[in-house]
Amino acid sequence: MRFGIRFNSDTGPISEVVRLAQLAESLGFDDLWYCHDLMKRDAWVTLTAVAAATSRIRVGTCIVNPFSASPAEIAMAAASLQEFSDGRFILGIGPGDPPYLEWIGARQHQPRSGLASAVRLLRRLLAGEPAGTCEPPFANWDPQTRLRFTPPAQPIPIYIGGQGPRVLELMGELADGGLPILFPPETIDFVQERISAGAARAGRSLEGFDLAACVWWSVAESRREAEDALRYLTAYYGPSLRAETLAPIGLTPADFDPLRAAWQAGDMNAAMAALTPQMFRLAIYGDPDDMLARLEWLAACGVTQINLGPPLGPDREQALRVTAERVIARLR
Repeated sequence: MRFGIRFNSDTGPISEVVRLAQLAESLGFDDLWYCHDLMKRDAWVTLTAVAAATSRIRVGTCIVNPFSASPAEIAMAAASLQEFSDGRFILGIGPGDPPYLEWIGARQHQPRSGLASAVRLLRRLLAGEPAGTCEPPFANWDPQTRLRFTPPAQPIPIYIGGQGPRVLELMGELADGGLPILFPPETIDFVQERISAGAARAGRSLEGFDLAACVWWSVAESRREAEDALRYLTAYYGPSLRAETLAPIGLTPADFDPLRAAWQAGDMNAAMAALTPQMFRLAIYGDPDDMLARLEWLAACGVTQINLGPPLGPDREQALRVTAERVIARLR
């Protein structure tokens, strides 16, 4: 079992992420993931800074997309970071979030097939090979296009991230690992089913596949403190979750209508006030002893990496220490 820690731009300045990354490495975390959302702090810069300040922990994008940035630019950055980090880089890629893409007039060109085309193209480029005959939306590439420097010999693992059934299947078809969004963790059965279906369709074995389950994690000495740290994320993202995602914990998108209305009116305080106890089940939170049981359950379901993400808790540094000492140490 691997243990990853996931940060986003709301973590704070890059210097703070570097400090927390050094702490995570010292506490025994295996992987550090950083989100790459449009118009927020840049993952490539952040991960380069983290790689410079650490020596063991792997660093990964969680996630980039091939529709706002060309696969050419992704390949350049990935190969450069793999070189700089001495082989510690993981490329997490996904279809992107449509509302974010709309900000810059971009869109997902056939999200599943476009993402599949990008992954195949990136594998060739990162192996030092020419692009060859490319599929849409990259069909206008010159087949002789290649990186103009020799990429590192150590292959870069490619993980696919996302939530929808078609993207989950693509993880099984093409990726070295998956970054499925488990909000709530009870969607693991659906995730496993779709990944396995994709692998079966491609005639692939999932041996060695790293299923890095992305969960919301909030740890504190009291359940209320851990819950309070979750309020903003749950109110912000909950209204956008799919019906099949919410069903395992007995919720529907309609349950989030009051939150959605408040959010659209720009009143996040009202949205957070409208949260119900059931909605906090989207996350793993509370006392470390209670949370340990849920991670043991995920491990028994076949998860090979626990990817812990925001908010982590009311005090991120303390949350990392408590997680390492009272949860991860016992699981290992």
